[in-house]
Amino acid sequence: MTDIRLIAFDLDGTLLTEKKVLTPRTKSILEYASRLGIELLTTTGRALCGIPDAVKVLPGAHYALTSNGAGVYRRLDAGTDISYEAKDNLPSFELDTGSIYELVFENAMDSALALPLMDELMKLQVMPDPFIDGACYMVSEKSYLIDRMDVTDAMKDYIRSSRTQIDDMRSFLADKSIQKITINFASDEDGHRIDFDKVEDILKKYPELVAVTGGIKNIEVSDKLATKGNAMMVLAERLGITADQIVAFGDSENDITMLKAAGLGVAMANSLDITKDAADDITLSNDDEGVAVYLEKLLS
Repeated sequence: MTDIRLIAFDLDGTLLTEKKVLTPRTKSILEYASRLGIELLTTTGRALCGIPDAVKVLPGAHYALTSNGAGVYRRLDAGTDISYEAKDNLPSFELDTGSIYELVFENAMDSALALPLMDELMKLQVMPDPFIDGACYMVSEKSYLIDRMDVTDAMKDYIRSSRTQIDDMRSFLADKSIQKITINFASDEDGHRIDFDKVEDILKKYPELVAVTGGIKNIEVSDKLATKGNAMMVLAERLGITADQIVAFGDSENDITMLKAAGLGVAMANSLDITKDAADDITLSNDDEGVAVYLEKLLS
């Protein structure tokens, strides 16, 4: 590829190390890409509030594709003009860095499906966390299950820090537009995910929704149109960027649509096999700075 105009990258398992760090080497090559005029696009299953500060402030990262494509935001820096109208009556978000983000389009779940699904999930020993308007929520009575998850301490810390705890999930959701539901699982003594089979049976009753894994043995549920691939291409079209001008990096099932849509889809060495099969190429693992290594060669 010679005419690269957009680099899209997943966060967990891809851009960030297992300790959730953006390394200096990776940061440096992304800053170099930005100086070349290349747009940098975070494409994550996280909500907007969960994007690390180090990624939010990258030059050239003017947009963030969140909740697997259910919410796409633009960073409004001082003096920046908006190239198209943001959706009416939706809030802006001011994050820790002082950056202000505005929702430009979303594919939220139908409340007629999301609310009964949440009711069913809340009866199980799982953590069904709704992502709403760029924020994540967890019912307080479920928070103890985080310690029983089979994930790294860094991931547990991220989940705790990114969730706003509430007491009554049903009444809280009554008038909300849900972008995504992330279902995290506690593990039993044998390492099996508690109530995983029950969740799968429940989801079969909602064929209008799509369920994928985000890479930490969870399940992420959203509207069928809310995929990374769909949202990335909608944004690219608005920016005048074609598929053959896009390089995308990912590791999980929720990255497959993005890797297929991009002109060059690159899977990490630590990727799921189904993700590797969907990619055009494979780079080193996230802990081996695979995104940086690949871009250094590609942009040289």
